[in-house]
Amino acid sequence: MKRMLFFVITRIPFNSLRVFIYEYFFKYKIGINVKIGKCVINAKSVTIGNNVMIRDDNHIACKTLKIGENVSIHSGNRFMGTANFTIGDNSRIINNHFIDLYNNVTIGSNSWLAGKNSQIWTHGSLSTKQGKKLDVEIGDHVYIASNVNIAPGVKISDVNLVGLASVVTQSFNESETIILGNPSKVVKNNIDWRKNW
Repeated sequence: MKRMLFFVITRIPFNSLRVFIYEYFFKYKIGINVKIGKCVINAKSVTIGNNVMIRDDNHIACKTLKIGENVSIHSGNRFMGTANFTIGDNSRIINNHFIDLYNNVTIGSNSWLAGKNSQIWTHGSLSTKQGKKLDVEIGDHVYIASNVNIAPGVKISDVNLVGLASVVTQSFNESETIILGNPSKVVKNNIDWRKNW
């Protein structure tokens, strides 16, 4: 039945009908003025705030999905796993990113997963066996550029910019920095990307 409904959802041309199917048959909680494109959202529990746009060709499979208000998720993204995904108000995910949800991923408010082809990973064989916490947490007002890879267990604090093609293998607890490189390090301090970039 679920598979058949997903088939229908990805082919019907009307947003209102797609939202109705998700609300009525899947019991998802969806706010007002929400646009859901021809995409699959497969989770046990879903809460979507007001004024959210999820474009075509996204595939979201997780345990719990929480999307804040005024969030924009563009096309071609893959969120795959059995853990939880949360994204705060006014945040954006642009095109063709991959988020591994073996463990939880949280993106704060007013943050961007910008450009294309970034990857967030939350599992690794040795760390998983040792019981290490592998959730990824991205704070508020964080800008992540294209082609960034984020390793399991990484935390990025508020008001930071992660530069193009960076490989983030450690947590960054400072704010107002530019993080860049492979492996990533802080290359500038005391800079607010919202004002100076």
